[in-house]
Amino acid sequence: MLDLLNGPWGFMRERTKRWLPSLREPVAGIPIGWLLLFLAFANLMLAFPGIDLAVAGWFYTPGAGFEALGTPWERLLYHSVEVLMVAGNLALILVWVLNRRQRRRGAAALLGLSGRKLALLLCLLALLPGLVVNQIFKEHWGRARPVQVSALGGDRPFTPAFVHTGARGGSFCSGHVAAAAYLIAVAHLLGGPRSGWFIAAVLYTALVGLARMAAGGHFLSDVLASMFLVLLGYLLLRHLFCRAEDPETRPDAANGERQLR
Repeated sequence: MLDLLNGPWGFMRERTKRWLPSLREPVAGIPIGWLLLFLAFANLMLAFPGIDLAVAGWFYTPGAGFEALGTPWERLLYHSVEVLMVAGNLALILVWVLNRRQRRRGAAALLGLSGRKLALLLCLLALLPGLVVNQIFKEHWGRARPVQVSALGGDRPFTPAFVHTGARGGSFCSGHVAAAAYLIAVAHLLGGPRSGWFIAAVLYTALVGLARMAAGGHFLSDVLASMFLVLLGYLLLRHLFCRAEDPETRPDAANGERQLR
């Protein structure tokens, strides 16, 4: 009896071992697993758009609206993003200048910040939160914010995420969450995924997303879409900028790993 049970389970384990490495295989620096997860998220939001309304309803009180809007904690998180963007990127540039003046390179450089990594981060900030999220999606997608839709006290129709309307509405995606997610990329690149800075950046981004939803400014899908876009953009740009510096993304390292398998 035990042999009969071990047979199917052993087969499943072998299939799992074959699947997991393939999900980690990168396409232009982006693991296939992340791309599939993004597609699954997009299809979930399209198939069940009521998820957005249900989550937004947690923060909405009939007759009172979104009561978190304008509260000190919501305003603090809202404006902190702008401050951190300016102060954080000026600090990065200053660290790079110090490394250049003191001729610190490689492991000796402060924060391990090289010119390539600085260029990567500045391009990421300009292209994803700046161009893709704020200038393309928010300006031209037309999705109404939660506070504007009729189901939540407004006067405009609700539209699912990833559905272009062409109307005026800046809900999809969230610019503030995209900017906060940029800090996750900074912490990951300079400190690694196990650093305290990385954990703090993830928590901060989650709080910013919570604040934007509680204020009726964005739906859950807006928040998650912004995080996905910045993540995928970061992985792509890291592949383009830092293959020569990052042992995980070097072609020779990848070939060596395949040979070990």
